[in-house]
Amino acid sequence: MRKEIPILITLVIGLIFLLSPITTGNIPGTEWSLRKLVADALSPWTIVIAAFALGLASANLVRIHGNIISRKRTGWVYSTILVVTLLFFGITRTLVELDPANTEMAKFYGNFFNFLYNPLSGAMFALLAFYIASAAYRAFRLRSLEATILLVAAVIVMLGAAPVGALIWDYFPSLQTWLLRVPNLAGQRAIIIGAALGGFTTSLRILLGLERGHFGGEQ
Repeated sequence: MRKEIPILITLVIGLIFLLSPITTGNIPGTEWSLRKLVADALSPWTIVIAAFALGLASANLVRIHGNIISRKRTGWVYSTILVVTLLFFGITRTLVELDPANTEMAKFYGNFFNFLYNPLSGAMFALLAFYIASAAYRAFRLRSLEATILLVAAVIVMLGAAPVGALIWDYFPSLQTWLLRVPNLAGQRAIIIGAALGGFTTSLRILLGLERGHFGGEQ
């Protein structure tokens, strides 16, 4: 019964969320509809579960990196920065939420967030541009027909987006628009359909109890 009861709860809750958007009327013998049940009774619990999951993840992060710091393993300085930053932002934001009238604390937190976190976040994504350029160079090398098509399409898209492209040839912007709206969009839709089918299959396996990885034991 240790696994059967969680599987039954998962099945019932999953069916309620699945049927609520496509059903109307009240549940027989009650004044509740599935939509009202989800909105008033179940959705608030998703917030609670997400909060506990975030707290558990934070505690696990502190535990793992605290172990690295205590043993002074390779990179322990970065682990120290991570833990101190996590605790600092967690504590200061909690103080802001507990006392919204304290404008000084809100300003103190906002200064660190706007003038420390945001610039560092932008710097990280700027550094990623070099890795993307390196990956693009390796992908665009003319080693096969597919790589050649990819290279030609990428050049057309870049020239169509840049002002210099229209100066070189008037049709570059039109070709760019066609590539983005037809072949690119078709590929995106195929990926989305494949991901949706994969998500549906995984959800169905979880509802039927065939996927048990979240129990932490055998699959």
